[in-house]
Amino acid sequence: MTEEPPRNPPPPDIDPEQLRQFQEFQRFQEFQRFQQAQGAGLPPSLPPGTTPAAPFPAGPPHAGPPPTDQLPTGQPPTGQPPTVQPPRKPLWKILLHSRLVRRLVYLAVVLLVLSYFYDRYFGGDDPGDIAVDSGGDKGNIIAPQTPYGLQGTVALFYKHVMNDDSGRACLLFSEDDAKKAFATAFGAPNCEDAVHGLHGKVTREVDYRQIRFPSTMREVPTGGSVEVSSCALDVRGGPRLGKFVLSAQQNKTWVITGYEAEPADCVGP
Repeated sequence: MTEEPPRNPPPPDIDPEQLRQFQEFQRFQEFQRFQQAQGAGLPPSLPPGTTPAAPFPAGPPHAGPPPTDQLPTGQPPTGQPPTVQPPRKPLWKILLHSRLVRRLVYLAVVLLVLSYFYDRYFGGDDPGDIAVDSGGDKGNIIAPQTPYGLQGTVALFYKHVMNDDSGRACLLFSEDDAKKAFATAFGAPNCEDAVHGLHGKVTREVDYRQIRFPSTMREVPTGGSVEVSSCALDVRGGPRLGKFVLSAQQNKTWVITGYEAEPADCVGP
């Protein structure tokens, strides 16, 4: 039985220099094929030993971001951010910037200022300064609680003359004799006519209602009776009204209980 020769005989020994030249020749041929493929418009072949990258998966054109429920956990959506509503202004800021509200406030301020000046120079009497006879008894007459000052009985009587309010002026007299003496001093048949005649002699109401008292007539008397001479007062814009005798009532108010005429210029005999 004869022995068969091996199917793949071992390659003969190759010179290393020849092997290197052979490999360089193969690289040269591959480079030539690469240049020819580029010149013909074909997709270039990659150099030997490189692996082509996997192509991107084709998708529909103009594809939007993936749905929110398909995003990984913890990843925010890639769409438009949510619209944040601005905080609502407080009501007082809205009213403050309202033109109508500002006009109403300005109008109220103007009315208050006008009302103040009207009451100061042309207004009526203060509550509690009006004398009211409720039965003829001196203790029932409502009058100021001081004979002196702009809130006192004498100043209130001057103010009634300025306003030609004879009814209220004559109610400040608690004695008929004093009322008659006042009317006689000015040549009138009664107190009401005397007040009306004196009102016609007032030349400047603003000054006439602001009579000034001396320093000795500042404190409220403790009781009894006091005299107030118009010649001791600073009276401007109208006639002086004479000397008044005032007495305290049981309700601590002061009424006119006596009267004495004085010279108009406070210089006569």
